[in-house]
Amino acid sequence: MPKTDAAKAFVPKRGRPTAKQVAAIEQTILSTARNMFLEDGYDAVAMENVAMVAGVSKGTLYARHPSKEALFTAIVEDRVKQWSATASQQDHLLTDDIRERLRHHGHTIAQSISEPEVHAFQRLLLSTRDRFPELSKAMYEVGYLYIVQLITRDSGAAAERDGVPARQPEAIARMFVSGITGWQLQESGARPIPLDEMIAAADRTVDLFMAARSNW
Repeated sequence: MPKTDAAKAFVPKRGRPTAKQVAAIEQTILSTARNMFLEDGYDAVAMENVAMVAGVSKGTLYARHPSKEALFTAIVEDRVKQWSATASQQDHLLTDDIRERLRHHGHTIAQSISEPEVHAFQRLLLSTRDRFPELSKAMYEVGYLYIVQLITRDSGAAAERDGVPARQPEAIARMFVSGITGWQLQESGARPIPLDEMIAAADRTVDLFMAARSNW
């Protein structure tokens, strides 16, 4: 979305804003700042410029997000919430079969990291990780840990249901997620990875983990 479009999401009015207007202002700020961070890079974006492009006062911006780091964290949390909502739309169709559930999670991970916006966030976080570790921590906590916790719960439930012990379900979940995302990170350094190849890699990861289930 062009930067100038974001400011059109709401029209400031005199008087105390309604809850709907407050939500619209917040989404305008987040959308504007997200576009600016992804287009220009973290360092090049100033809070004053975000306020100007979003069409809000600096006081309004700082009242909601007291620093650029806080604003970026809010953006990450907002986007991960949206990505997670999209990814979970088919969750109700899942059975109790652990292979099917792992395959579902694997495909969700593959599809997510193939999204241009997600990939752009990854590049941005990698470029700022050493100087601003809190930014990467935000993505880690609301993105990575979210899917890890889902897989941990599924593995634990399957262990009880199927009578196959899972001694370290969280460790297995972390390895599962890292197996897919790590493969993508390494391979994408040399070439673009099409979605069908990402899906196939996720399926191979599921097969490997299921073959080693007795060692979970």
